[in-house]
Amino acid sequence: MGFSLINAAPIDSLRSGEPTHIHINNRILAKVNGKSISTYDVAKKMDMLFYSQYPEYLSSVGARFQYYQAHWKAVFEELIHKELVLADAEEHKVVVSSGDVRQEMESLFGPSIIENLDKAGMTFDEASKIVQGDILIRRMINMKVNVKALRVVTPSKIRQTYDEFASDPKNATHNKWRYQVVTIRDRTTKKAEDNAKIAYQMLVEEKIPLDKLSATMKEKKLFGRKGSVNVSEEILNNEQELSSAYKEILSGMSAGMISQPSAHKSRGNNATVYRIFYVKEKIPGGVPSYQEMENTIKEKLLNDTADNETDAYLKKLRQHFHIRDEDLQATIPSNYQPFVLK
Repeated sequence: MGFSLINAAPIDSLRSGEPTHIHINNRILAKVNGKSISTYDVAKKMDMLFYSQYPEYLSSVGARFQYYQAHWKAVFEELIHKELVLADAEEHKVVVSSGDVRQEMESLFGPSIIENLDKAGMTFDEASKIVQGDILIRRMINMKVNVKALRVVTPSKIRQTYDEFASDPKNATHNKWRYQVVTIRDRTTKKAEDNAKIAYQMLVEEKIPLDKLSATMKEKKLFGRKGSVNVSEEILNNEQELSSAYKEILSGMSAGMISQPSAHKSRGNNATVYRIFYVKEKIPGGVPSYQEMENTIKEKLLNDTADNETDAYLKKLRQHFHIRDEDLQATIPSNYQPFVLK
């Protein structure tokens, strides 16, 4: 339970042959501390959400109807929580100034507030009342939840969480290598081996670039009719993805190193080929350092603690103001359709 913005489901535009309006089957859905919550209240809250999430569909009655149908129950639940917190704010004498409301209205609807409210299908008073309530809720949640979360999430708690994370082998990443492979073939194994040694010498001693190696060896006419040298594209593998033969070679290499030629069996015809490995980059595995993880862990702990504290706070408010789920369910008929396209 919380007060985050309702996550939007995708909207399928219904631009052709749209109905002209949405009929609201208005009724009292719940009462919280003497305050009624109606279907109309739910629709007005959804109008604000729809305006902020889908401004390009404001003129589409069909799109707005889809949004209503997908979100009305979640928004209704959110309005119950809102009224509970507002009732608590009233008991604690927490107030919001008209200046705060005006500033947030401008932030939401821009300088042309009235014009944009008309597009959203809301009056100034309706929007102002909703915004005032939202500000009060943020202040109460900060007072009742966030301050408590900040007291719980201490530096020692963050360090303890990191140590637990670091001690779990599942959280360690594998070493990775970014590399290229030079493959040399010829009509005999001996000829392939000799040319592989020449290729290695060109790369290490003569500093021939990889992309020039094939052309350089061909110019020197080192290959017979069946001989060839092939340089692979850049490959990125972690140690779990490597064959045992490749892993044995790469595990002892770091960035910029070129391996000695080694014999391998070709997958195509099982012939013996020679390969030379060039490592462009080695990315060490393991667990990220505490410095790298500290802010991420802190944020997660704060969010998790705030979620738990919010649930506890709302549960306490429900008990205090005598709000029970079974009473809410009894108020709304099982076949109730709050919105109808006309």
